[in-house]
Amino acid sequence: MSNDWSEVHGSFDTLKHRSQPIAVVLLLLCMFLPSMLYAQTTGQPAAMHDDEGVEQLRERLRQVEEQHQREMSDLKDRLGLVEKQQSNVSDELAQRIRVGAYGAVAFESFNDRRTTYDGNLEVLISGNIHDRIRIYSEIDLGLPRGTAEAEQAYVDLLLTQAFNIRAGILLVPFGKFNLDHFDPRRDLTRPPSVARLVTPTTWGDLGFGMFGFVPISENIKATYDIQVINGLTDKFIATPGNIPDPGLQSARTGLNPDNNGDKAIVGRGTLKFFDQYEIGLSGYRGDYKTGSQDLMTGIAFDTEFRPRNITILENFVLRSEFARFDIQGTTTPSSLWGYYIQLTYRFWPSALNSTLLGRHFNNPTFALVGLYGRTKMNTTASPTGSLTGEQMIVGFNYRPVEDYVFKMEYQFNNGQFNQFPSDGFLTSIAWIF
Repeated sequence: MSNDWSEVHGSFDTLKHRSQPIAVVLLLLCMFLPSMLYAQTTGQPAAMHDDEGVEQLRERLRQVEEQHQREMSDLKDRLGLVEKQQSNVSDELAQRIRVGAYGAVAFESFNDRRTTYDGNLEVLISGNIHDRIRIYSEIDLGLPRGTAEAEQAYVDLLLTQAFNIRAGILLVPFGKFNLDHFDPRRDLTRPPSVARLVTPTTWGDLGFGMFGFVPISENIKATYDIQVINGLTDKFIATPGNIPDPGLQSARTGLNPDNNGDKAIVGRGTLKFFDQYEIGLSGYRGDYKTGSQDLMTGIAFDTEFRPRNITILENFVLRSEFARFDIQGTTTPSSLWGYYIQLTYRFWPSALNSTLLGRHFNNPTFALVGLYGRTKMNTTASPTGSLTGEQMIVGFNYRPVEDYVFKMEYQFNNGQFNQFPSDGFLTSIAWIF
């Protein structure tokens, strides 16, 4: 029995020695397992918080990108609207405004002076503010003199066929030549002396006016143009041999303010028969100097004859104009008058159609031109009490098209009251577009 107890006791000791490492392991597990379990439980919310922050950041970036895209889209729409508005404005201006020009280059060779080139270039601008409101400007660029100025710059209010209003820098309706002075439209290089010395072409002034067209019958039509302007001044020249020209050329205002308190009234009326015959009558009345009631009065008469359907005459055009001014309160000068008669014959030999002069052009023409004119100024500055002038011109021109003309002419000039004191040759090229 003792032997059995010894065996049991020995087994117990063996088990005791073997259980000590196990107990140590169990003790360590009991110590560290809660900490590990606690660490795992506390780490799970942090990871979830980080994931939520990333999602929020992604959502914010997405919102910023969407806002940026909306702003870019809005900016593109606005830019497109601005470009469309600019295009509409450009199209509207292109439809409403027209720009053109005309010019001339002339060569002059007179017996009493050196040969020279002369010329001019003028810009034409027209347009409509409204169907019944239109503008027109003619601006002389001052070549070669170097001083640009507006010959016309006005606005029209179109009310009826018979009554309309015009205001601005107006081309004065005294005689027809002043109203139709464009170089490409003339058959001769220089205006006749009466249109330069008596009527001071080109004559424009500040003011307002009324104009209209009145059909009297099927074959008779009437027009009128009446203006209230600043008027001519007392700067006219009556001394022979002076430059600029003697006469009323220097009496224009130059678009400066009126030198007196009264305004001048000027007007022209026409009758046109069968679209072939035109008769015009003009009148002028106004003070011309400061501190005086002395008047300057003028009258002009012009005609144009363009026969049609008459084989012998249909290629001829006959023009004439007479003008006179009387000046109170002075004898230097006391009066001026003059006239011209011009006959033009247009033709074209069919044999030239295949030559350089006719090929590729529509309706080219030649023209033979003859002009005779006289001028007179009554002035005490002359020993004889007056100055007279006589002018004869023979010319030829070639128009490959109506808006381009090459001119040649020879002038015979006599007397002191003349645009040119001696004979001479002129040639020029003029165009309009």
